[in-house]
Formats: sequence, structure tokens, C-alpha cells
Amino acid sequence: MNNKLPENKGVFNKLQSSEGLETKNLPQKNIIFLSLGFAAIFVGFSGAQQYITSFFAAENFVNLGFNTLIILYLTFALSSPIASVINAKWGAKNSIAIAAITYSVFIISLVSSNKILIYLASIIIGFGAALLWTGQGAYLVRASEKKHVGKNAGIFTTFFFLSSAIGIFLLGQIIKFYSYKVAFIIAAIIPLLGLLLFSQMYNFKTKAKVQNKFKLVKKAIQNKTAIKLSTIWFSQSFVFGLSLGLIPLATTKLLGTSFVSYLMPLFYIIPIALGYIIGKTMDNKGIGKILYLSYATAILALIALFISSKSLLIIGIVLLALSFASMRIVTLALPASVTDDNNLEYLQGLFWLVQNIGTVTALLLSKFIQSNFAFLIALIILIITLIIILKTFKMDFSKQKFEEIKITLSKQIK
Repeated sequence: MNNKLPENKGVFNKLQSSEGLETKNLPQKNIIFLSLGFAAIFVGFSGAQQYITSFFAAENFVNLGFNTLIILYLTFALSSPIASVINAKWGAKNSIAIAAITYSVFIISLVSSNKILIYLASIIIGFGAALLWTGQGAYLVRASEKKHVGKNAGIFTTFFFLSSAIGIFLLGQIIKFYSYKVAFIIAAIIPLLGLLLFSQMYNFKTKAKVQNKFKLVKKAIQNKTAIKLSTIWFSQSFVFGLSLGLIPLATTKLLGTSFVSYLMPLFYIIPIALGYIIGKTMDNKGIGKILYLSYATAILALIALFISSKSLLIIGIVLLALSFASMRIVTLALPASVTDDNNLEYLQGLFWLVQNIGTVTALLLSKFIQSNFAFLIALIILIITLIIILKTFKMDFSKQKFEEIKITLSKQIK
């Protein structure tokens, strides 16, 4: 069989040939397999994660849930630059497949009820998450035509949140009729199904010849423009991480416990319902407009939540859920506009490093702040990062400005 493929119309116009893979609609097939593979992982993991706290409480493991989260996200953060090197060397497809196994390892460790094993598994999945998400970011960009990056990010987002919602419901039913351990065993098996889906993906790899990949990691981490851009990832994880933990408390206080079950699902429903539309709009109108809209809705949401009347609470939650969905798609698609074939993986490593610093910071603060003051802190951080972004782009979110920043980073990180 002739294994030469025609010129790739992906973002970087570089494609490595692969035996036995049809060339028709290649990029879209890969996005679907990528999305379905992640769906398999997060049916299992999101379901297990939702019930970890109640499981640990039943096992009388004080603070174990919080400690495992801190270990997981710290490992995720610190491993992201290393994961970028592995992705560049092996290809994102292989990295993602290896990472899927670590999610099963973590979930099955819960069945042991052994604290040491669970802590060790938290480190393993932290490294796996770095491989998984830096790989996902690089793969989505390489498998997408530039004019469809937003749409593909929207498709991925829809599958991701739909699978998470299914996982939470499914494991809840299994726990109800059987037990936590039966539920966790099933949840540990499901991510392995993702391996079958990932095997159908094309293994996109950079064709850039880099002798010292760690040198590019260092350049990416030290680059001032890249660091300024990374504040978008920090603000997303910090603001939503801090706010989402407090919203159930604020809702219970003002509206009653029953309203938590009505309002919190919006953070799944809106990404599922609007993910594709937001992504498609991004392709048509430009990523800058969606980025601006994301910040504007988040600022209005946090003001409403901080004031905290009954009506403003509901308005704030709806706006925050909308911002959450759009910002998620922005951070998936943005690397396509500011990276090139040489630096994509390394900048992804930086972005995920900074995002997880935001997550860990939010987790630590949420331990001590259980009042509306947290919304004010989130608002201040959001405004500071918006000012940094506006100065970086010089108030210009046009496609030409994104291309200018891309050229700057291409010259500095190579």
C-alpha cells in the first residue's frame, strides 16, 4: 500500500506518513477519535473523582482527599515541562496512550484503601495528566486545519463535559446499588477503552530537528511574552477553581440546598450545549473576540456573586458558567494562533505549568477562605491578568496581532 499522504492542511502543514490510514477527512477523524478517547478516560475518572471525598469520609481518612489533590496538581505542574519534551520526541498520540493507563492506576488504588498506595498513585497520575493534557493540546492543534481549530476545540469540549456528566451519574448509580469499590473497579477499566480509540489516531509529530529539547523548555519558561500569555491559563484555573468551590455554599445560604442541584449542573450543561457554537463562532469572528467576551462575562459574574443577592447569585452563576465554557475553548485553541512547529509542545508545557499553579493556589486559598471575599480575590486576579493581556496585545485582538506575537515567539523559542 502506498503510505504517502498528500500535503497536510493542518495548522503547521507538516504530516508524517502512516501505513493503512485513509487520507480522506483525516483531520476530522483524528479529532473524533481524540475526543472519544478522552471521553472514555473521563467517564471513569470524573465519576471516581466526584465520589472520592465521600468515600474517604466513609473510610475515616481525614484530609486524604485534599492532600491527594494537592499532590496530583503539584506533580502535574512540575511535570508539564518534562512532558512537553516527551511529546516532542514520541508524538502526542503515544504520550496520550501511556497517560490513559495512569488514570486507571489511580482509580484502582482507591480500592486498596491504602494511604501510601493512594499517595503514590497521586504522583503517578499527576505525571500522567501532564502527558495527557500537554499531548492533547499539541495533538488538537496539529490535527486541525487552521480555519477549524475553534470548531474542533468546541467538539472536544462537548465530548469532555458530556462524558464527565455521564461518569458522575453512572458511578452514582453503581455506588447506590452495589458499593464504592465495585464502582471504582468499573471506573478503572473504562479509561483503558480509550487505548483502542487512540490507536486509530494518526501520530502527528514535529519535523523540527532539535538537538537539545530541554534548551527549548528553558527558553519557553523564561520568555517574557510567553509568560504574559500564560496568565490566561492562570486566571482560568485560579478564578474558576476558587469560585466553583464556594458557589455551593453561597447557593445553600441564599436559596437552599436543593438549588445547588439545579445550578451547579450549568457548568456541564452550557459547555455541552454551546461548545460547538462557541468554537465555530471563534473560527468565524476570531479568537480575540471570544477571549474578550470570556473575560467580560467572568468579571460581571464575579461582581454579581460578590454582591450576592438571590437574583444576582443566579445571574452570576449563569454568566460564570458561560465564561467557563468559552474560556475552556479559548485555551484549547489559542496555541494554534501563537505557536509554530518548533515550539508548540514547549509552550504547551509552560501553559499547563502555569495553569496548575493557579489550581494549587486556588485549592490552598479555598482551605482558608469560605466567604464571599473569595469572589473579590478572584475578581482582582482576573482584572490584573486582563490588564497584562491587554498590554501584551496593545488593546488589539486582531488576527494580525496574534500573527505578530506568533512570529515573535518563533524567533525567540527555536
